[in-house]
Amino acid sequence: MKFIVLGTTEFTLRCAQALLDSGAELRLLVSMPERSRPINSADVSGFAQSHKILYHETEDINSPESLSAIKKQQADYILASWPAIIKREVLGAARMCIGSHPTDLPHNRGRHPLHWLITLGFKESKLSFFRMNEGIDSGNILLKIPFRIGKKDSIMEVVAELNDAAYKGTKGLYRLLKRSVPEGTEQEHKEANYWRKRSVHDVILDLRMPSDTIIRTVRSFSTPYPCAKLIFEDSIIAVSKAEVAQTPLSKEEIMRTEPGKIISAEGKRMLVKAEDKIMLLETDGLPQKILEAKYIHPPSKYIAGWSQNQLKRLEN
Repeated sequence: MKFIVLGTTEFTLRCAQALLDSGAELRLLVSMPERSRPINSADVSGFAQSHKILYHETEDINSPESLSAIKKQQADYILASWPAIIKREVLGAARMCIGSHPTDLPHNRGRHPLHWLITLGFKESKLSFFRMNEGIDSGNILLKIPFRIGKKDSIMEVVAELNDAAYKGTKGLYRLLKRSVPEGTEQEHKEANYWRKRSVHDVILDLRMPSDTIIRTVRSFSTPYPCAKLIFEDSIIAVSKAEVAQTPLSKEEIMRTEPGKIISAEGKRMLVKAEDKIMLLETDGLPQKILEAKYIHPPSKYIAGWSQNQLKRLEN
């Protein structure tokens, strides 16, 4: 069986490696130029070169040049983890185009699934492989592989679990396709929901939040992503880690302490009261003025007076 693999990340490479280890004929790898790749991308061209696989690079998977490169290989199957919409012409360039989504479809289709899985406190999920159509994550299900989400896992630790599921699932797909061309199981579309795109406002911390919410938000957007943000006056502080702190304060003392009260701050670390607990926050660096402050107020107090140029800094 002849395959083409589309994508930009380590997930893509694990799928490609699984096909090679299964004995598949991998005819073409397609990725993006480095300047256009999303955060957390991998060196797909280097993988292709080391395995002597034909490589095509494009910013637009639906361009005439990309379509021609794909059709030329006369592949049986396309395995796609592309970070943009794939149109009908590419979907029809092989017997089947197979997509994947790291949720138990039809539930939780849509954007930034790993962020929402962590933020919402999921303990496990499934990597769903499906026959791609022109809908969003709506094709017939071919295979599902479970993966865990640890209570303390950062997003990159969840990505590692997902990549292991990708390798295992791709090997399972190859065995399935070797037997026949499955139609798959139609999704229960009435049960579907769609997660929206995450924005920077979803990762701005408000110390009126419960400690669990703060911890999950920080985990969901930690390195190599730009990290959750804490706003203090005109400073934007990147928070790389959050945990409940051990302090000598009694439960009654903690309960009487207002959210946002700074217990201590030194170097890149600070103890601060959240809605219910004292939190230890690790940052990329604290501004001098916060070392002398008593409180961090809700972000709206500071942002309300910002200029458009100051607001744009949140996007970085």
